[in-house]
Amino acid sequence: MKSKILVVGGGITGLVAAYRLLQKKYQVTIFEKSGDLGGLLGSFKIEGTNLEKAYHHIFKGDTEIISLIKELGLENKLKWYESKTAIYYDRTIYPFAGAMDLLKFKPLNLVDKLRLGFVKIYLEKENNWHKFENVLAYEWMKKWCGERAYRIVWEPLLKGKFSDRYKDISMAWMWARIHTRGNSSEKGKELLGYMEGGFQLIIDELEKRIIELGGKIETRNEIFDFRKLEEEYDKIISSAPIENVEYLGAITVVFSSEQNLSKYYWHNINDSKSPFLAFIQHTNLVGTENYSRKNIYYLGTYLPQNHKYFTDKDNLIEKDFFDYLKKIFPDFRENEIEEKFVFKFKYAQHIVTTNYQSSIYNLQSNKKIIHSNFAMIYPEDRGVNFAVREGEKAAALVPEDQP
Repeated sequence: MKSKILVVGGGITGLVAAYRLLQKKYQVTIFEKSGDLGGLLGSFKIEGTNLEKAYHHIFKGDTEIISLIKELGLENKLKWYESKTAIYYDRTIYPFAGAMDLLKFKPLNLVDKLRLGFVKIYLEKENNWHKFENVLAYEWMKKWCGERAYRIVWEPLLKGKFSDRYKDISMAWMWARIHTRGNSSEKGKELLGYMEGGFQLIIDELEKRIIELGGKIETRNEIFDFRKLEEEYDKIISSAPIENVEYLGAITVVFSSEQNLSKYYWHNINDSKSPFLAFIQHTNLVGTENYSRKNIYYLGTYLPQNHKYFTDKDNLIEKDFFDYLKKIFPDFRENEIEEKFVFKFKYAQHIVTTNYQSSIYNLQSNKKIIHSNFAMIYPEDRGVNFAVREGEKAAALVPEDQP
């Protein structure tokens, strides 16, 4: 009889690991603490269609997720769209999707623009990320992009992503962010992928196949003590948060409206006074057809886990976010919002410090437990493609010759 495997966490990493192990005829059980599957890729209904609680898209170079989509027979649902990106700075929205937009970006002079452009090209082409591992991102970017370009373009990103820990972040993380995106372009245009009907299609298909192969899924089952489980199961694959890694939480506010606020898909909000880091007009990427012809919007930010938003009522968060949105778009009318939702994630982003690899290096020393949390994704930032990759890796660590 094949070994009994427990998978802790029903996000896409856990689902992929479980699916691969069931294909090898292992006995697999999934414990998920929430009431549904998907984790950070989890969905809800808005305007009658599934949508992720946290914004997601994939890149052309995301080979693992694209391969899985094909394997699951969902390839016809994967659509590719040209991304339109902008920066909000000093009360103005500037297009920021390519070389021409950079050259027209008024807050920077020509030297700043050239330095910014050369740094981007260099990081896209440089394959050796190890040289950046023990270098601080803010220092490196300030040195090579220049003080003004760093302050206007890159510091708001670091602060928005990592809050008051932004000066501790490794340049390896910044390298990965730019390197990955740079390889998702065709003819100078960034192409992003999205599933028609949402990424919930992948979660549903994996769940269906896991059950068909004899796997067991138990939702609302949170693990507090692994010791007893180590006696019952031969291996445990855990995507639970890792003790020696620091995390930030995230807040997203999602709403639908007939109002069309912008012509861009993604807006980086480069203003430290903004309560959100990113404003995403989702339907400017994928169209409104699947959402009752309504526009779908995300407002999102990363925050320390002790931030008041994690205990505030939803209406207080909405007020802060919508009040600031009116500053960006004076024509925004809150009373025309059709549906609105607030989602809170306590573990949404690991803090990638210099020498980060040492904090996850010895995690697999316990021969019974295989850790597969998104904090293991390094140097890349966590994302759906790398979550799939981690699930594949975790399943591969279960030896074939288990009794």
